[in-house]
Amino acid sequence: MAPARFMTPSAHCMHTDPLSARTAVAPRRAGLAVARRPRCIGGASRGMTLVEVILAIVILSGTMLGLGNFSRKFQAANTGSTTKTLASDLAAQRIAEVEAYRPYSAIVGAYNGTVEPFAAGTYTGLTRTTRAVRCVGCPTATNDYVTVTVSVTGNDLAAAVTKTTVIAAY
Repeated sequence: MAPARFMTPSAHCMHTDPLSARTAVAPRRAGLAVARRPRCIGGASRGMTLVEVILAIVILSGTMLGLGNFSRKFQAANTGSTTKTLASDLAAQRIAEVEAYRPYSAIVGAYNGTVEPFAAGTYTGLTRTTRAVRCVGCPTATNDYVTVTVSVTGNDLAAAVTKTTVIAAY
């Protein structure tokens, strides 16, 4: 007869029944000693039950849906801010152009009421409108100025992006 080997508890079973670990040899059958696996206290077993698998899938699905919703909202916010930035750039370009324009007396005639739709390029879908108004009722040398307002609309802008500057007589 071969000596019976005692088995050590499995890694998945941290607490074993001390009696089962000591009596690791089953009763003799046909003259052979059969080694038996130690039992875990509390009926622990290997693997996951079907309920645990379904619960894990439900939790994972909920998490993925939440991440998808966050991703959609983040992309929409990012797209909106990009359009606002482009609109702001267009308005700032026109303000800089008007400030550099010479002669001062021709600013209103050159820029008031101009509308520029952009059909191609970086600013596709945006429309820039410029309004220049000379101070009414104050054409004295000390109070002469032009107010220039540039508005950009289009694409998915909820409200027009507007920039205003005041240019004093020079």
